[in-house]
Amino acid sequence: MSGKPKIKKTSSVRKALLPAVVNIEKTVPIKHQMTPVTDVLLGVRFKTGHICMSYPDGHMAKRMIEQGMRERGIDVEGQEIRPADEKRKIILHQKQSPGDILTFTRGVVDLKLSYPKYKIDVRSPASAIWENCPYLTPLKDDDPEVEHFEATYGVDRLGTGIHQSGWRGFHFTDAFREDLEANLCVKIRKTSVLPEIWLSDEEKGWINQVEVEFGWTGPFWILNAGSKPDNELKQYHRWQEVVDNLNEYFKDRVKIVQIGHKAHNHPELKGVLSLVGKTDLRQLIRLAWWAHGSIGPLSFQFVLSAALRQSHVVVAAGKEGVRWHLYPHGRYLYTNGAIDCCRWDGCWLGGDLGECKKPVDGVPLCFRMIKPHMISDSVIMYYEGGMLGWGRGK
Repeated sequence: MSGKPKIKKTSSVRKALLPAVVNIEKTVPIKHQMTPVTDVLLGVRFKTGHICMSYPDGHMAKRMIEQGMRERGIDVEGQEIRPADEKRKIILHQKQSPGDILTFTRGVVDLKLSYPKYKIDVRSPASAIWENCPYLTPLKDDDPEVEHFEATYGVDRLGTGIHQSGWRGFHFTDAFREDLEANLCVKIRKTSVLPEIWLSDEEKGWINQVEVEFGWTGPFWILNAGSKPDNELKQYHRWQEVVDNLNEYFKDRVKIVQIGHKAHNHPELKGVLSLVGKTDLRQLIRLAWWAHGSIGPLSFQFVLSAALRQSHVVVAAGKEGVRWHLYPHGRYLYTNGAIDCCRWDGCWLGGDLGECKKPVDGVPLCFRMIKPHMISDSVIMYYEGGMLGWGRGK
């Protein structure tokens, strides 16, 4: 093989197959607030008599049909479900941001657990996430036996996962798993919604960066108070008051450590130990392992806390769907359902997708509705409930 490896993408179901497999019962126009257009209620009856109902767009209809066909072993695109005992070499290409890549680990782990004979490798810009991963096998790009696949969550191809999460209760990790199933023609057993991260015993034995930089040997929380320049609708505006509330409660028993990428927007906060711009990705992973938990917006830090099975508080407001990101052990502060622009789902605005539709003095209404005490109280709940104490914790 010469040049760049060919990455396969899933195409739509062959039209010729559909009449032989399903009958479209009827479409009923319905209006809702998830999108500005009228959707349809679609009923699909398989020859077995099974009926699927959904609120799809055209892409979702094709995906629902594909999934039902696979579950019944029906040929899709001239291919049958691959046998479970087959040996394959697979390189998965995931080119998105660190938070997306960390979420993607769940799909990779479940793929390997479902098909232990597969040799799997990953190509991604955040390679530090995959350090010490026991589920990967080093593969060469130019190996003629290797299959290359682009891994995403439905944005560029069938438009399902992320677009239907508000109605389906679909989790981010589920979308990656479904994408892998469609790409690889396999059925993957779901074992969890939690992402995975792997620290070596050697890393766990190192002195943490907070102690090295500041001499603090007690417990701490990490706080991401910033946002990327291209996504201003993840920026909360009252972090200083949150820090003040927590410092009053902690009384120097627990510290707040501010973290963040130097190229992003971060306010200078008082009463914190600042490591902004002082951690690379792997250093941040180790730092989070030492922490009691994390506080911040919909960003990498809370996905990392989910992977570490630790406490976290997310200031989500109304930007994205609730169940798309929700982990059962986190405090997730959202306004979905309270404002018409995020009545059923998130607005999904910001960056190239558009500006906030309900700004108040330059701040999105959904963020204004979340008061500083709501964030600090969410952190304090972990101590009042007994999940955390004043000890170092590691």
